[in-house]
Amino acid sequence: MDAKETSFYIAILIVCAVIGVFIAYFIISIISQQRRVVKLYRENLLTEITTLEKERSRIAADLHDELGPILSAVKLRINSLDISEEDQDEIDKTNTQIDNLIKRMREISFDLMPVSLTRKGFAVALKKFIDYVGESSNLKINFKYTDIKITQAQSINLYRIVQEIIHNTVKHAQATQLDIELKAEKNMIILSTNDNGKGFDYDVTSKQASGLGLQNLLRRTEMLNGKMYFDSKKEKGTIYSFEIPIAYDENKANQNNFS
Repeated sequence: MDAKETSFYIAILIVCAVIGVFIAYFIISIISQQRRVVKLYRENLLTEITTLEKERSRIAADLHDELGPILSAVKLRINSLDISEEDQDEIDKTNTQIDNLIKRMREISFDLMPVSLTRKGFAVALKKFIDYVGESSNLKINFKYTDIKITQAQSINLYRIVQEIIHNTVKHAQATQLDIELKAEKNMIILSTNDNGKGFDYDVTSKQASGLGLQNLLRRTEMLNGKMYFDSKKEKGTIYSFEIPIAYDENKANQNNFS
């Protein structure tokens, strides 16, 4: 090989190396950009949901701690009045209306943010919600759980996930039984649900209004840096599975996200 051929091959190698460097730089830039976009998306999602939950918590606290006692006091004062027998019927009707108003207000407060969720944790709050659903529907819910130490942010988001699944099951699945299990495996929180309903077609459901429920589940899962899996077959029910990383000391800051 003469000097010209050697120089030619060296030039080709240099050009290939330069092109390779540019390609590598381009790929690394794309990966970095994608990571920044994902990080920004998660931060925006966290801010949006955190703001929403704070507002829900504030409204629920106002309903539970302020308006409830006021209505009870009004009812007590009305009943303490010296009235005639002719007005007793109106007083009874008023008492019934106040009782209905207090009941409805508690239901709204419970749906916004159960007091037991922030005070006693996920398991207690979910049990109360299951009891509430059992009183107003024909759905039998079995809840099995292992005591797991989770942050308040995880507790709230897991509760919202299960709440969404239960609402969808009652409203759309025509199921008579729903099994819910919460456990820990290695470094993951595993939440799984299984109903005996009619199932659904993802392609069809995702294009309908009910598809918003699936989007809500996915957003909550993404915010917890978790993964969501589901399998639904016609007349064979729907299975959901969520894998959420257990939060350790470095994530303690998230505990106060919804305070």
